[in-house]
Amino acid sequence: MAGVLELDKPYHNLKGIIVSKGLKQNDIADKLGMDKSTLSVKLNRYKGRDFTFSEASKLAELLGIKMEDF
Repeated sequence: MAGVLELDKPYHNLKGIIVSKGLKQNDIADKLGMDKSTLSVKLNRYKGRDFTFSEASKLAELLGIKMEDF
């Protein structure tokens, strides 16, 4: 169905972008000032956890992309 947001694979594009930039989740977590387990929880939206606007903005800047890209 066109235009429907799929949440079964949260941040799937973001994970691919991180890999394509040659980075590891540890690198990203360190730059965001969080531990890797917290980043993983947010990437997977475990129990509804998500990035804050500030974290998403900084993440987009670190990766050189727009927040809309993930």
